[in-house]
Amino acid sequence: MRQIKNRFPLSVIASAVLLAGHSSAWAETHQTSVALESITVESEALDNNSTVGSSTSTVTNAELETNLVRDLDDAVRYEPGVSTTQDARFGISGITIRGLDENRVKLSVDGMDQADAYGPTSTYLRTGRNALDVDSLEKITIEKGGNVVAGSGAFGGSVRYQTKSPASYLNPEGNDTFGSVKLGYKSASNELSETVTVANRQGKLESLVVYTHRDGEETENYYGDSNGDVTMGSDRQSVDPQDNGSDNLLLKGIYHLSEHNKIGLIAEHYESEMTSDLYSESTNSQLRDADDDQTRQRIGIFQEYQRKTPAFDSAAWQLDYQNTKTTNRTNIASTPVRNIERFYEEEAIAFKADANKQLGQHQLRYGINAEQKSLENYNQDTLYSNSRFSPLADADIAGIYLEDAWQVNDRWLLTPAIRFDSYRYSTSGDEYVSAYDDSNNEAFTAQLASEFTITETTSVFGKVGSGFRAPKLDELYYYYSSGRGYAIVPNPDLEPEESLFAEAGVRYETNRGFAEVVAFYNDYNNFIESNYRLGATAENPYGEYTTINLNDVVIKGVEAKGAWSLDQVIGEGWSIAGAIAYADGEDKNSNEALNSISPLTLVTGLGYDAPSEQWGSKLNLTWVASKSASDLAESDSWLATPSHTLVDLTAYYKPTDYVTINAGVFNAFDEEYWVWNDIRSLSNNSVNLARYTRAGRNVGVDVTVSF
Repeated sequence: MRQIKNRFPLSVIASAVLLAGHSSAWAETHQTSVALESITVESEALDNNSTVGSSTSTVTNAELETNLVRDLDDAVRYEPGVSTTQDARFGISGITIRGLDENRVKLSVDGMDQADAYGPTSTYLRTGRNALDVDSLEKITIEKGGNVVAGSGAFGGSVRYQTKSPASYLNPEGNDTFGSVKLGYKSASNELSETVTVANRQGKLESLVVYTHRDGEETENYYGDSNGDVTMGSDRQSVDPQDNGSDNLLLKGIYHLSEHNKIGLIAEHYESEMTSDLYSESTNSQLRDADDDQTRQRIGIFQEYQRKTPAFDSAAWQLDYQNTKTTNRTNIASTPVRNIERFYEEEAIAFKADANKQLGQHQLRYGINAEQKSLENYNQDTLYSNSRFSPLADADIAGIYLEDAWQVNDRWLLTPAIRFDSYRYSTSGDEYVSAYDDSNNEAFTAQLASEFTITETTSVFGKVGSGFRAPKLDELYYYYSSGRGYAIVPNPDLEPEESLFAEAGVRYETNRGFAEVVAFYNDYNNFIESNYRLGATAENPYGEYTTINLNDVVIKGVEAKGAWSLDQVIGEGWSIAGAIAYADGEDKNSNEALNSISPLTLVTGLGYDAPSEQWGSKLNLTWVASKSASDLAESDSWLATPSHTLVDLTAYYKPTDYVTINAGVFNAFDEEYWVWNDIRSLSNNSVNLARYTRAGRNVGVDVTVSF
């Protein structure tokens, strides 16, 4: 193994009023998944994402720490209805919410949208949306379902990452300095990690530096790591050997111009590299290995201003530059030797501004966003001609929204919202690929959300709206001619996806806890489907494939969650929490199930935090139902998987005010299991599914020393 070097047309909707009640402050800070800890953080930008009528969860920094979260898969481990999409070679590529994934889910860091996923049909190029390190995050906010205010990218939901802030570490006033060093180990991937955090305040200037370095190997499956196994081909049971590493640097500075006016600078640099021996794709005559890397750089300036003016009471704006590049190198030791290098790069400049204004019983919230992106893919091949899958392209994206949070009376909050989005892709040809006509898409979308208080403890809420998603670059223009009898051809005439979404729920809450039940129904038109077979041609006898629009795709389901203090039942410090999610999806034209729907999932956790706050522990149980053949398209029935139950035990101990130890045992009873999203895209029924099992019993430990 080679070593790491260094690492709808216009949508119109008839809206109906859905009733509900205000969320109390308790619910705002406790709508988490299983973990119960919550911290208050300083917002770095005015949040333009209304959550009235929505099911929203927050994973706080405290939960990231106590659950020993290393990556996004760990971060959503206890959030039913949310999961990551992964690939054995390329790792985590994005997040799935209620059966929608990749570019149908909005991912943003401090309000800056993350680069699109690209390359779904190629084994040699696959970009992910995972170019960040969780140790730089203050919290993760997950909103399930459509949200007009959040824009086209939040077609299926949104995940908003907020990076850490100096104020989270410093005393409320006065000059102050904080520092910490965190060391971590994860047995499933033999990963060692180190994070250094330094925060400072001098007068009106606050600053923060967070640096994380990780080194690891392949993540083992139920049968362990690669362990020297050189078995080749699709029947391989072991995972492929890998070495991987990453570095992430977060720099942030905030200057307080006045008590209600601050301006800040932020910079991020992330890079990762993974080298792999691809035994599962190799034969005795063609041994393959890979070198994959990803980088993301961002620099931004932002301002938050609070002052009553005729136009607003508070406002925020931000300007960001971001460059994200994925390079995948595949080497085939055959006769002759073939070396393939393919990359996708997305460069973006984005501006957004948001404001709110209180006018009697109405709180108006409004905002704009504009983004210009340059997109490039290029392929080098020592045996075949250099090429591009897509032409060079520029994307111009703009949006504007208005929302009115209308306090009708003491019990009823009504929140209508309207938004306009515009997307334009323009391409340019060169010696490798031809240009296409511009792709222009625009739409008005609207929603109506409401909350109504029935009693002091019970409220109902809901939302109905229309959604829109413009097709992305690879969906419009992806072209591939294999020279071996099949081809993938572009479809620049794709229509944008449209949706009608509705959800309604009931919430019960007291000062001891809360419980919530939500039902949702989503109807999608012009749903974009890849790999549609057009038929055979003389040039491509094995068929030509493209991307098309499907009509009438429906996803519906029910979710419930809650958290409760057990102080009056068991004793001080005890708590219990749980969540359950069920969804069903179907293409009404073919009457086939959607494979992107995860099985019924239940999570429950029992926790204890000592009154001294020096130690605590949590026992989490996750049960996932089977995926039966009747749930799948006939051709995929071989992917049916059994149910499984996982038990995780985590604990923390603070021997002093300056030292914290977190430890955990995961899959404590060594259950053999599969995560549905890991295997749902497999098309070769000769593969050994044992290779796609997740790790058996494994442990993790972190030690943080602060000063």
